[in-house]
Amino acid sequence: MGCAADVNDDTGPDTTPALGEADLRRLNWALAAYARCSAALIHSADPADLVTSICEAIVGQDDYVLAAVGLAESGPGKPVRLLAAAGKARGYLDGLNLSWDETLVGGSGPTGRAIRSGEPLIMRDALADAIFTPWRGKARLFGIRSSVTVPFKQGDQVIGVILVYAGRANAFGPRELELFCELGAELVFAMSVAESRARLAAAEVARRAAEDATREAQADLTRAGRLLSVGEFASSIAHELNQPVAAIITNGDAALRWMDRDQPDLAETRAALKRMIRDAHRASAVITRTRGLLAKHEPNYETLDINSVVREVLAFTRGEQGRARVTVQTELTVGLPMVRGDRVQLQQVLLNLVLNALDAMADIMDRPRALKIRSSPGPDGGVRVEVEDSGRGLDPDGVDRLFDHFFTTKAGGVGLGLPISRSIIEASGGRMEARAAPTGGALFQFSLPAAGEAVA
Repeated sequence: MGCAADVNDDTGPDTTPALGEADLRRLNWALAAYARCSAALIHSADPADLVTSICEAIVGQDDYVLAAVGLAESGPGKPVRLLAAAGKARGYLDGLNLSWDETLVGGSGPTGRAIRSGEPLIMRDALADAIFTPWRGKARLFGIRSSVTVPFKQGDQVIGVILVYAGRANAFGPRELELFCELGAELVFAMSVAESRARLAAAEVARRAAEDATREAQADLTRAGRLLSVGEFASSIAHELNQPVAAIITNGDAALRWMDRDQPDLAETRAALKRMIRDAHRASAVITRTRGLLAKHEPNYETLDINSVVREVLAFTRGEQGRARVTVQTELTVGLPMVRGDRVQLQQVLLNLVLNALDAMADIMDRPRALKIRSSPGPDGGVRVEVEDSGRGLDPDGVDRLFDHFFTTKAGGVGLGLPISRSIIEASGGRMEARAAPTGGALFQFSLPAAGEAVA
């Protein structure tokens, strides 16, 4: 962008060789405006705040009556959209149809000429310059006598203008013009930086929102898997609850009979009441475990004994094991390192593997139905858990797809249990895989890193 001013020839070019008092005064105004703008450019990060700060900085203490920044748009009529304005003559811009279309009146003034030519333009006196004739009356009303219009570019294309108006004639000369040209270049750079920052901030917000949405979706998917697992052995839950409830009723009836005797047997009554309390705790434990599986919650990572998780799941599925007529064998190594994980989620993993194993052995008639669960030292000082069944085995063509979402080999399956189980294990820093068992069935195993503490 050149800084050779396009000035109205009615008053002639500014050829004063030396700086007089008036020249020094107007140069001081421009220098002060430039200094204030430089500070504003440094401290303004938001693009909208930036142009507003620039306009306010140019005006200063009414050194200039009006400053504005506009963007040259390419729509019908080629309008100039004002981004910000400041100064006591700000009302001058109300209803002003600025344009850079040379066929329109609004495009014939300093703004349109500066945008089309890409060169700055000085209007020395609004009361005398012919170029300003259409706006002379309004300019007089708001105390405007002279102006400078500085286009600014992005690359080789003019994208906007800085408009500065003064209340005195001949308020702008070559030196002031040079300062405002420099300001235009700095404004473009600052706007691009601010826009980049704004885009980065928006991208960061979007990224965090996407991460939150992903975590929420994963939590929903995990809970859906738990609901499916619970649905698969709802009868087992009912069976587990029926046993302690029936025992409570039986002991309650017995306690009443002991109390109804001519001489109440308090010892027997006390024993019956203790059994009732014990069975009530058993029922409560079943309900607590079930609620834990059904609840939607953020992962609660803690230090865990993996053997205790295995025992809890086996206790939870005891009724289902009996109905499937499956023999459960456990080989749980003592003294394994503690692991770090969410207890409910690890229960869900084991629950899914146990239920899959029971389902795989449902139609086995030619050999014992055996479920083996082993825990042992794993890689890198962690732990390994294996769940092996004597069922129908794995289809070699489908092994690689077992952990794909919605892939299932069960007639009523939906293909979520194993993918969710693997994601839980991997989120805990471990690995999960499947292979054919030596017995002809299937063997699923997962490993978890140690939390640094061994258990007895």
